[in-house]
Amino acid sequence: MKTAVAVIIFNRPEKTKILFQSIKKYKPNKLFIISDGPRKKDLSDKDQVKISREVFKNITWKCKVSTNYSNKNLGTKKRIMSGINWVFQNVEEAIFLEDDCIPTKEFFLFVEKMLNKYRTNLKIGSVCGTNLFSLKGKKNEHYFFSKYQDCWGWATWKNRWFTIDKNLKTLQKTKNNKFLKDYLGSYRAHLYWHWKLNKVKQTKLDSWSIIWTYTGFIKKYLHIIPKKNLIKNIGFDKSATNTKKIKYDIKLKDKKSFKFPLIHPPKIITNKIYDKLCEDKIFSKSLKDRLVWLLKFFNFN
Repeated sequence: MKTAVAVIIFNRPEKTKILFQSIKKYKPNKLFIISDGPRKKDLSDKDQVKISREVFKNITWKCKVSTNYSNKNLGTKKRIMSGINWVFQNVEEAIFLEDDCIPTKEFFLFVEKMLNKYRTNLKIGSVCGTNLFSLKGKKNEHYFFSKYQDCWGWATWKNRWFTIDKNLKTLQKTKNNKFLKDYLGSYRAHLYWHWKLNKVKQTKLDSWSIIWTYTGFIKKYLHIIPKKNLIKNIGFDKSATNTKKIKYDIKLKDKKSFKFPLIHPPKIITNKIYDKLCEDKIFSKSLKDRLVWLLKFFNFN
């Protein structure tokens, strides 16, 4: 039985068509389609949202298709979180792909095997398809573990998802006891994450993924990262919600195939090198990387 796939689409039909072709090769038995409604201020949204939804009317394999379409625009956080909740009212585990996250042919089999192997291990929060730094880990192992969740092509289980602190009720306690400082290893990370999380709580930042990552921290989840990047993000352009200007060097660099059967790590421990790169280069950033990022940011303007 193949794993259920949930796609999150909006107003980018050309990207949605590319994603559809990847899913067509996998041929899932169950497909969930989550779509936000058009924005009132954007006159092109109505047509683009409609065309994007029509892409999934062309399914040629045996598949149960379920749709969760909003008539009005809910915004990123509310739409995606409510959509994931809906998926897990129907299945126990699922793969999630946004319209700009294009998986390689190995992605689906890798995720299937990981969901099966770690289904009952509550230390594992999710399976990720993206390797942000093409870090290969030790020896011939096909994957490693990180404190950092990545939502560019990922999967999880119902019982992990519903631990999410959706309203950030624990945030003040976490701030007072400086949990993130100890867990992530620096006061810089503590300040950064609380700054971001406060913006989300105050509705100044429309993000669900920050809440999910934070939940992983406080639950001490580890997330599975493949040694080879298995997702190509094609969303770095003006049509994006959060990636118009910030560009990561995430490419499918490794041309060698991701061969099966998988070689598993002997221990479930975090990869400290990868975690440090995540914090230093993407999130709170070291002083050097903060300066480099700022220079790149201003060059994009």
